[in-house]
Amino acid sequence: MGEAAVRLYEQAAVRQVAGDVLRPGGLTLTRRALTVAALPPGARTLDVGCGVGTTVSLCRSDFALNAFGLDLSAILLAEGRAQDPPRPLLQATALQLPFADGAFEAVLAECSLSLMTDWNQALSDVARVLRPGGLCIVSDVYAAPRDGTPVTAPLQCCLAGARSRDEIEAQFTTHGFTLWRWEDHTPALKQFAARLIWEHGSLAAFWDCAGVTQTARAALPAHPGYFLAWTRKGSKE
Repeated sequence: MGEAAVRLYEQAAVRQVAGDVLRPGGLTLTRRALTVAALPPGARTLDVGCGVGTTVSLCRSDFALNAFGLDLSAILLAEGRAQDPPRPLLQATALQLPFADGAFEAVLAECSLSLMTDWNQALSDVARVLRPGGLCIVSDVYAAPRDGTPVTAPLQCCLAGARSRDEIEAQFTTHGFTLWRWEDHTPALKQFAARLIWEHGSLAAFWDCAGVTQTARAALPAHPGYFLAWTRKGSKE
């Protein structure tokens, strides 16, 4: 995740709409992800790009998982650590995870993979820290074919990093993952955008409020959708 993207998600303009969750679908989609995954109690789970650690707390309190969080933002991590009880959060890059090989049974990446500056390195290290058969659960934007007015977004936000479903599947396959399940949740992205527009009047006004200059924005090559996917390290069995 780049420094510019980290600063964007620290902005009050984002936080006042998204709260502590900072992504479409919120904890409803996280609960869906964890329910389908059916991880055993105590399973070691890592949330990459955890923000203040809301998902980490949900994993621990509602699913009895031994969960940890990792993020680049010192501001968001400090807020999460100040919670009661304090959340087990670590400042580090997803491109070089500070954990031993096979340390986790599951890795969550909720609207964070698209922000990575190097997908290959990120997925390679996720595969390294997962045990054989472990799950990488991803919710994120993806690119759908263009049909209509181009969407304009900052160069350092998740929308700008959207890839097609075929590209995403190919990336995971390259790193030894098997797609187990894929669900489209584009309505969650539309609802999230609607909240931003309701709060600020338009998406352009929101980017202005977030401090994103016109020169730092670009028209996206495709309309964004939103997905939730479960991938397994190794074969389906």
